[in-house]
Amino acid sequence: MLFSLMEGLTMDQQRLLITGFSGRIGSILWQQLADSYRLYGVDVCIAQSGEQTFRADIANYEQLTSVFRRIAPLTFIIHLAADPRVDADWHSVLMNNIIATRNVYEAAREFGVRRVIFASSNHVTGAYEGFPPALHTHPAPPLITTSDPLRPDGFYGVSKIFGEAIARMYYELYGIESICLRIGSVLEDDDPMRNERQRSTWLSHRDLVQLVKKSLIADVQFGIYYGVSDNRRRFWDISNAQAELGYQPEDDAARL
Repeated sequence: MLFSLMEGLTMDQQRLLITGFSGRIGSILWQQLADSYRLYGVDVCIAQSGEQTFRADIANYEQLTSVFRRIAPLTFIIHLAADPRVDADWHSVLMNNIIATRNVYEAAREFGVRRVIFASSNHVTGAYEGFPPALHTHPAPPLITTSDPLRPDGFYGVSKIFGEAIARMYYELYGIESICLRIGSVLEDDDPMRNERQRSTWLSHRDLVQLVKKSLIADVQFGIYYGVSDNRRRFWDISNAQAELGYQPEDDAARL
């Protein structure tokens, strides 16, 4: 019933929560989605809460649900919050990536959220490029699809695999829709030309925004997709994102 009530809302009436909103990707999306949705943000890395932004540790379920109670009903969540370090230690990954992601999905179930966009990572298959300390030193692999075997390159990659798995479980058990995006290299200055690998893995700011916008409205209930621009040298397959989400990347590092 809650889902059907939400479907009658216009886009600017639909409430969208971004976890980790103060980070690089969160800041980009906050600026670009503000005209289309009623935005709320939660992050542990801000000084204090405001009317639309809340300081909370989402690894603490009570802190997270206290935010949900203040802003419900929510239609969407974009879940970005995590320890983003590829070499993050196990304890940090367990708390900030695994327990926190479970909490987001459980709160989504408790408060009737319709869809979650989960920021997965290319590091779920990062070991195709080698393991630390030789990570990213192997020659570029053949085109990797979302059907290829998982090859995480560390605890961070493992935590993102967990996120994809729990997203699937909450879809099957509770009908919470999820789009999992295996995000490539989103750069602060949006310039991939100073790093050899990033010429293959770059996801430009405008392609990121397009991909997320289309993920929010796509007629897909569950899916896993690579998030990368149409770089000539990319080694992640985006054909399913093009076919199912309508993603049409505009940028290619080779054209810069």
